[in-house]
Amino acid sequence: MPGSRAEDGQDSPMAVFPLASGRAAAMPRLLDLDRRGELTAAHVRLVAQALGKSERTVWRWLAAAREDHRLARVESSRFKVTTEVRRLLALWGGNASRVHAELVQRAAKDPDAPPAPSLSTLHRAIRRDLTRGERAGLKSGEAARRAHDVFGQRPATHRNAVWEGDHKHVPVEVDVEGELATPWVTWFIDCATKAITGAAVTAHAPSRDAVLASLRIAITRSEPFGPVGGLPGQIRVDRGKEFLCRAVTVAMGAFAVPVTDLPAYTPHLKGTIEALNDAVEEMFLVSLPRYTGRQKLAGGALADPDAPPLTYGRGRASSTAGARSDLPPPAAGTTVRR
Repeated sequence: MPGSRAEDGQDSPMAVFPLASGRAAAMPRLLDLDRRGELTAAHVRLVAQALGKSERTVWRWLAAAREDHRLARVESSRFKVTTEVRRLLALWGGNASRVHAELVQRAAKDPDAPPAPSLSTLHRAIRRDLTRGERAGLKSGEAARRAHDVFGQRPATHRNAVWEGDHKHVPVEVDVEGELATPWVTWFIDCATKAITGAAVTAHAPSRDAVLASLRIAITRSEPFGPVGGLPGQIRVDRGKEFLCRAVTVAMGAFAVPVTDLPAYTPHLKGTIEALNDAVEEMFLVSLPRYTGRQKLAGGALADPDAPPLTYGRGRASSTAGARSDLPPPAAGTTVRR
């Protein structure tokens, strides 16, 4: 390849042909020219240039082809991860050392069994023949395997073509009428513009009142809401019963807006709202007092256990949920970027 040193000490030219298939294709042609007495150094030089090898290497290949008709590199036999090895890896939770011990034990008991590979050979075969996702899945299960999956990106759409909705548990202790509690935020985001169209904070677990309140904020564009919002072409949710209850589906059905129920355990199908959930915690919630995910001291205690909590108050509602707080979500229309 360019910049590498060839075997004859000269710079190797740029390869324009795959090496393995190139050698197999070139050797019969060179042998034919050689048998007819027409082979010249120019032919060898041309093949070397195409394959990115030195002329000395091509002459050596030609000598091997003349001697034993070897037209391609002979691959050495090597240990491969078979179906049985995969089964053993699954049985022993991805523990290669235990699988190796099992193979050694089998080879000792059965003289007809194939010889057991060394532990280093087994490790190399596992790294070579299994993907990182497969190795993680064999060790920790399907969820760990899926963490290595690569998902395609949805095509770009226009504003309000699709919204995604979700609940986010806010890991911040707030003062709710004298008691500490962690609130929830229910919000919707426009997938095209990444703008939060509506959000509602509640002190209790998510329910349909929070969904209806957030939808009212998202749809209404008059003051004090807007300017983003309106009616979406579709809303994607992840099987949350609060989003799929009759009150919500009938309310959106009156506007001819379908609520799409995505399959379970497929957060990548609503990646925009999932990215928002992660971003708001990493970029905002982590800076608030009494954040429950903060680093802990040696004994496991929080670094700021006496920090005064934010207060959660109830005021005149502009929506059916009516919850207001010193811990507001980002204002409607805020564009969140990761």
